Parts: sequence; structure tokens; C-alpha cells
Amino acid sequence: MDRIDCLRAFVRALEGGSFSAAATELGIGQPAVSKRIASLESEFGTQLFFRTTRKLRPTPEAHRIYQLAREILSNFDTAGASAHPISPQPTGTLKISLPSSFGRRYMMPIIAEYVRTFPGVRLDVRFSERLVNLVEEGIELALRIGHLEASTLVARRLGTVRRYLVATPTYLHGRTPPRTPEDLKTHQCIVYPRLSPANEWAFESEHGRHVVPVKGAILVDDADAMETAVRHHLGLAILPAWNAVGGIYNGQLENVLPDYSIAALPLHAVYPDMDWMSPRARSFLDLIVQRSQTFVS
Repeated sequence: MDRIDCLRAFVRALEGGSFSAAATELGIGQPAVSKRIASLESEFGTQLFFRTTRKLRPTPEAHRIYQLAREILSNFDTAGASAHPISPQPTGTLKISLPSSFGRRYMMPIIAEYVRTFPGVRLDVRFSERLVNLVEEGIELALRIGHLEASTLVARRLGTVRRYLVATPTYLHGRTPPRTPEDLKTHQCIVYPRLSPANEWAFESEHGRHVVPVKGAILVDDADAMETAVRHHLGLAILPAWNAVGGIYNGQLENVLPDYSIAALPLHAVYPDMDWMSPRARSFLDLIVQRSQTFVS
């Protein structure tokens, strides 16, 4: 059995919190994920997950192996990306599209590094949460968070974005805290409208998948604005790690339903389906891949 495939299954299962989440991410059946994990456990001579009634819990050995596994996969993917002929020095204008909150938080330092490294390239950066048409708008490269629809675009997976259900202690004070996903029906929720369906939230546990309808007074299509709405005590929201972890750590936000996992969203670089990429787009993609461990799981 291919060890790279086994490591991918292990990483996806740990990140997603269940074998079923890993199967969905990888586009394979859950028995195949279980078989790959079992193969790793046999080869490593150690158990990687505790199978509880509530959630798939990684063992201490799994946590130690996880970072090494990610590095192996990253190096393998980087090697594949670099297996192309040497390109001429990049020139011209590179138009790229980035998710707003993610792009502001993580991509500007990479953009600055790229401009210093390749002074012959002029960058035209578009921040947007909408699904832009790359061909019609002349965009050579885009980053997209979430599951991709079928298209003619070429996609390069960069990693995953972890998500957390959070609320402020002030919002939760005086209310019955949610104990199960079904309890969210009685709470105000801040909804991100660009994920479909927007008014349903999904959670994973060892009892299976839990999909619950949610309601709220506000829909927001920007993660930074969603975090602000949460901090104004308007309700609960599912936020990406960069908006949630700091507040959880300092006590300003509470991690709600920690025994239930929210599937991480894949992050892809996408570009038009053609037989070549311009040197400027290829060099920018290579830099993103090299720096991807600084911003994804």
C-alpha cells in the first residue's frame, strides 16, 4: 500500500476529527481510510487513534507523528511542483485573486517577498470572497477556500483551514450553553452566506454526521467582520483558526461544542486549464507552496 496515501489519510483523519471526514476530503470510502490507518499502525507498531463513542481522539504518538507526516507530504508535493523545466526570469503583470480575510492576514508578507525577489513583475492583487471567473477577468492564479466544484480549472491543494465554533462569555451568560449540535436551534448564529447551504452547520462525531439548521439576525461574507460580530455578542459563529484561536487562548472567546469536530476546509491554488503557466504565475505558486506551512494545517 502506498505510504504517501496512508500518510494523507492519517493527516486528514486527525485534522477532520473522523474517518468519515477524511474519506470525504480524499474522495474515497471510509473503509479505505480505516485500512490505510491500520496499515500505518501496523508499520509504526503503535495505535494512532482512540475510537470513543463521541469522537476520534489521536493518541500521543499520533500527535508526535503528525508534524513529521505533514512535512513529508509537503516535501513530496513541493518536489512534484518543481519537476518542470527552468523558466525564464518572470516579467509582466500577474493578476491574482485572494480570499479577503485570509489574504489580508497571510498573503501580504508573501507578496512583499515575491516583489523583492522578482522586481520585473507587477502584481495586480484582487481581494474578494466571490467566486471570480479567472478566464473572463484575466486572472492567472487564485486561492480558494472550500470544496471546489467541477470545472476546467487546475487545482493544487495547499492544505486545510481549521474552523472553530465560538461565542463570547457575555453572549453565553444567562443562556443554556449548547451541549449538542441540536441545541444550536435555540441560539443566534452568525452565518457565512458563501458556503452552501448557508443556514445549515455540520459536525462530526463517532455517532456520525450531525447537520442542524441555524438562524440569526446577520449574514456576513468576511471572516474578520464575523469575528467582530461575535465580539459584539451577536451570537455564535464558525470562524477560521486565524480569527478564533487567539480569542480562545486569551479567554475573550469560548470554544463551543469542543467534543464535536467541524470539518476543515481545503485550501487550493487554482489556475486556468492550459498546457503552460507563465513564469510569473509559476514562480508565485512555488513561493506559496514553500511558505504554506506558515498559514495552513
